[in-house]
Amino acid sequence: MKRLTKGILALAALTAAAALTGCDKKNGTTTEGEATFAGTYRMETKPFYSDMEAKDPSATAIEAEGLNMTYAQVIAAVFGLVQSAETGDQADITFGEDGSLTIVTNDPAAGSETVFPDAEAGMPASAIRYAVSGDRVVFTLSSDAMDNMLDTESDPQQAAAIKQLLARFDKGVFVYSAADNSAKVTFKYTLEGKTLTLYIDKGMLSETWSAGKEATDDIIAMVGQSDPATAAILTAVFPQVDTMLEGFDKIEAGARMTKQ
Repeated sequence: MKRLTKGILALAALTAAAALTGCDKKNGTTTEGEATFAGTYRMETKPFYSDMEAKDPSATAIEAEGLNMTYAQVIAAVFGLVQSAETGDQADITFGEDGSLTIVTNDPAAGSETVFPDAEAGMPASAIRYAVSGDRVVFTLSSDAMDNMLDTESDPQQAAAIKQLLARFDKGVFVYSAADNSAKVTFKYTLEGKTLTLYIDKGMLSETWSAGKEATDDIIAMVGQSDPATAAILTAVFPQVDTMLEGFDKIEAGARMTKQ
């Protein structure tokens, strides 16, 4: 099931929203005249990319004990991270006209395997749906999908704590609904020739941070239970995020796949 999680995050490009301005539509529908990218696309094991530009590359972006980085260094670090990140397996992702998704992984040794939907693993076809709105695509993760990714069955207390934290996110890329334990993940998209790109930009990231920064104390406390050193770094870095984001002219990160 962790392979499915990777596939979902890869499809979304992160973990990873219904709060699209003016967007209030049923899953799997598009308004009249809107483009759709229905079809099957191949996502390679390293599909991720980033494109970032700073107002002053030599200026300090992050300043903390043992962690002082310029904007140029941050850009290089992010580039290295996305270039090395892997989804696990090559995957063929089918976007149905009705808003459905199918994810089939391709392993040279083991062959092909449908990892979504997988009713036996608690992930029916209704667990993840998509809808297109203008230049954005919204993935709806049902309660089944959320519980699956959070391992609610095996660790209910941890899952409950994470859900309480996620409830703070009410705008931006990720929006969680505690009422029905569902979430919506929103990305911009482009379809140029056979290349489909799903990505987030600076505006979307800033909007997500403006919601999430209210939960930073909870995040630090949760991380600190198992990794005090990382919690200490987050304590120093989180207050600088607003200023750091303002120092960028452009932030874009996402994943690309090719229509088959």
